[in-house]
Amino acid sequence: MTNENAKIKTTYRLPNILRLKMLHAVENSYGKKKKSKWINEAINDLINNDIGLSSVGLGEYYETQDKTDVILIDEKTFENLEAAMTIVRRHDPLYEGVQSSIIRAAIRRRLDRDEMYNII
Repeated sequence: MTNENAKIKTTYRLPNILRLKMLHAVENSYGKKKKSKWINEAINDLINNDIGLSSVGLGEYYETQDKTDVILIDEKTFENLEAAMTIVRRHDPLYEGVQSSIIRAAIRRRLDRDEMYNII
């Protein structure tokens, strides 16, 4: 039997400028305390709408992942994230930092979408 409220604590790396934009968007959407909720939604949106996860890793070669962040991922999102990691690794078995790359791609996608609809 699984606990519907189970949360998995995870860390990921991202550029500071992306982190600051994300925190601003979170505050505008839900308030300061809902970062994990915002990112969980972003991850699920990416996985459901980017078939093949083609946006994962785009342009990251030129960025410095200089900040470490911590989030709580709900159990369903974590299962989706694990499946997404498998998809990415099928394309590139030696890809390092897959989980962080997926989370960064999800954050970018949500920021772009929110900006497009003037939510930020």
